[in-house]
Amino acid sequence: MIRHIASLILLGLLPISALAQPQRVAVAKTTSPAAAFAARSPTATKFEVLPANAELHTSDVILALPGATLESKTGAVAVTSLADYDKRSPLPILETALILNPPEKDIDLAFQLDRGRVDITNKKARGSAVVKVVHREKKWTIKLEDPGARVAIEVCGRWPAGSRFKLVNPKRSEKLAEPVASLVLLVLKGSAQVEIGGTAFGMSAPPGPSILEWDSLAGAPQQPKKLTALPDWADPTANLTPDAKKLVAAIEKFRALRAEKPADAIKQFLDSSDPVEQRVAIVTLGATDDLVSLGKALIEAKSLEEWDFGITVLRHWIGRAPGQDQRFYQHLTTARGYTPTEAKIIMQLLFGFSAEELKSPETYEVLIDYLAHEKPGIRNLAVWHLIRLVPQGKTIPYKPNGTLTDAVKAQEAWKKLVPTGELPPPPKK
Repeated sequence: MIRHIASLILLGLLPISALAQPQRVAVAKTTSPAAAFAARSPTATKFEVLPANAELHTSDVILALPGATLESKTGAVAVTSLADYDKRSPLPILETALILNPPEKDIDLAFQLDRGRVDITNKKARGSAVVKVVHREKKWTIKLEDPGARVAIEVCGRWPAGSRFKLVNPKRSEKLAEPVASLVLLVLKGSAQVEIGGTAFGMSAPPGPSILEWDSLAGAPQQPKKLTALPDWADPTANLTPDAKKLVAAIEKFRALRAEKPADAIKQFLDSSDPVEQRVAIVTLGATDDLVSLGKALIEAKSLEEWDFGITVLRHWIGRAPGQDQRFYQHLTTARGYTPTEAKIIMQLLFGFSAEELKSPETYEVLIDYLAHEKPGIRNLAVWHLIRLVPQGKTIPYKPNGTLTDAVKAQEAWKKLVPTGELPPPPKK
């Protein structure tokens, strides 16, 4: 049993905290329909879909669909998960996950925001509400001054292009390389006092000092920036595009199906002919750490578009926290049967290339050589890069679930488009 738990921890499917089995305390409840939330306790390996009005416990990883709302047990604070339907947000948001922390004196709600976007609202009839948000060990204490005051926070992790994958040996106590973490805090309504690292900022909704931006490279923010109006991504009255409305409808359809038949919802959406529904399923696989099913979905992708989005989700997965890259490498070499060399190739392809590397013909030669690799995952990732770097190559036929013979035919066409020793031709105007 101990060996089984250790293996799950190594693969990232069970947090290290599972060994300690911390006491779980109910500190909040859901206020959204059934299946808007899913949760995984520290000792569990899978997420459980939650019913309506479910209690939410400390230490659990809580996943929220866009629009899902929870309230602190006292009703003082509401937290709503939101999505970037039209890709207007400053950070790429796919899903929201948080972990509720134990109660603290003078704090109405404390939680770790692992990824995604939440809007936090003071629900008190009178007085201020205080929320503590933790991300990457940074603590943001937010005092919502008045009833109805509201702030938006979104966080995201990513590996900068050109990062190098390095396998870490845990026995040598080697330091993990960390993806860059970014955070944006925006006051949407009323005023708030925000304290980080011993420095407090007075903020208010536009027009006023409304937005703070932080990342793990630049360090603590200096001063909030003034805005004359809410940006489009944060304005609740902004009109959604037709594509965004389709996504909203698909998410609600998924929630309703998951509430009725939890085991069938993802499969039905993966098998759908609607690309929007496919995307909802693929995001869910990544959000719930179901790497086996995510890998299967990529192998069986019916189109380049489905494969393309699956890679986006996978890159998001390995960048969302320190150690995710190590866990995915272990998954490749244990569950997927890749050799260490092949797994390192995949990891580096997921990390991408620096601007300097993209100026070298050798980069394109390597990618085109990978098109004839015996492992579909490697040749598919090579195409994923090539069609971004060389837009003219989008016309070259390629099937993510095709045979090696099909891939070799595509390779011949790519060699004609980008001859050995040359850079890609400039795109047509």
